[in-house]
Amino acid sequence: MKERYSVDVVCERYGITARTLHYYEEIGLLHDVPRTEGGHRYYDERIVQQLEQIIRLKEVLGISLQEVKVIMELESKLEQIRGAYRQESSAEEKTKFLDQGAAELQRFIDQIDSRLDKLNQLRQGFQQRLDRVNGLKSEAGQEG
Repeated sequence: MKERYSVDVVCERYGITARTLHYYEEIGLLHDVPRTEGGHRYYDERIVQQLEQIIRLKEVLGISLQEVKVIMELESKLEQIRGAYRQESSAEEKTKFLDQGAAELQRFIDQIDSRLDKLNQLRQGFQQRLDRVNGLKSEAGQEG
């Protein structure tokens, strides 16, 4: 039998609230959360892995839940393509699936590059301001 975790165990383990778990399910970040015959949610390894990915993306990268959802949808789409590729026997069809996967990955890389460009512009603006502050400090130190 697969391991099952209650809402309380998952909340304590990951430092989140039950409402957060339910919200992640409501907005489609957690898919197909199993329920007992009585209708209570429980969390198996598949759901726990989804949750860990959400938390990692949100906290480590500091991205929004909408952005987390986009990444998880991409991962799901790539998994579907991977499964279809493995089932296909013709080289032509395999190439078609590889092209689909490559296009999805390139689209996402382009989005990342765009975001990095914007972050670099923001950083340059703050660096210029810091340079001005340090310049003013230097001038003030020479006057005193």
